[in-house]
Amino acid sequence: KQWYQRRVRGFWDGRVRAYLEERYDAGKNIFDMDFSMKLKERAALLDSREYATWRKSGVGFEVRDGVYDTPNRTLCSGIIKMIGGSKRLARGYWGDITCSPYLSHGIYSPLKSMYEVRNRINVRTSSEVAEHNLMCLIHQINTGKKYNKPPKPDRFSFAGGEKKEEGATLEEVIEEEEEEEEEEKNEEEVVEKIENLNVGTNRRKKTPLMELSEPKSNVSVKFLPLGTTEQLPEKENLIKSFDLIYFSSSQVSYFTPKITALLKDDANLVIENVKYVVPLQKEHESAYLPKIKELANNAKCELLGSNDLMNNNFHLSFHRVN
Repeated sequence: KQWYQRRVRGFWDGRVRAYLEERYDAGKNIFDMDFSMKLKERAALLDSREYATWRKSGVGFEVRDGVYDTPNRTLCSGIIKMIGGSKRLARGYWGDITCSPYLSHGIYSPLKSMYEVRNRINVRTSSEVAEHNLMCLIHQINTGKKYNKPPKPDRFSFAGGEKKEEGATLEEVIEEEEEEEEEEKNEEEVVEKIENLNVGTNRRKKTPLMELSEPKSNVSVKFLPLGTTEQLPEKENLIKSFDLIYFSSSQVSYFTPKITALLKDDANLVIENVKYVVPLQKEHESAYLPKIKELANNAKCELLGSNDLMNNNFHLSFHRVN
């Protein structure tokens, strides 16, 4: 285990060294500059120290008091690289090392309290914002109801000079006891379901571990091999069968009339924005939207929403025109 921990840390450090090259010793300043020049104004809830820690170590979310030294092996993979003039299999981490994992759930919140600032420092960290957003999402998926519980106390709640909490009222005590009883009951139900599973065989009883209280529709996910995107239009049964197609910013070259033929009439197509891509130069960033609009015009799709790249948060949405 210790050997693999060191190896995974080496995977991350190797990527950082390869990216920064001779600037590696000034990494802390580089991280701060990337944050200030690219992300500070675009992601108000992103914390500079949290971002710098992730850029240095790869540890993105520290929501508990503890030592984060167990590597996530699922993030490591093998690729074919040219090493010493010959192709060899290299194992390592090949994912993002500049933009951060906070962008998906940690830089936006519908709660105004999440945007509170004291002494020019965000009261909430991106990890706390992401944790609360995910709790809301999972709760709504599981129950079909909106998550109304307030977020956890912020990191300054117990600092010196803060107003002391007043004693709880009788109603609050009763409400808390009822919540604890309900949680204990839910835990007992989960334990009972786990005990009903046929451990030791691949066959399980039909009792699911978690049931959706209000299932809306049947959903299936199908994973396709790499390199099959261009082959999809060759399947006649797939023509005009998709309601939505999503492209990452690195895959926009597939945005062609051949691919949009897979869309149903009046379907939508979504493309990832480059607003938070740290390594992208300004001239390339400014040329991104015109290029996308040109591809959309050739594919008979029109842009929905603002033409300003900065006003579109994460995605650019297009509508197919008949």
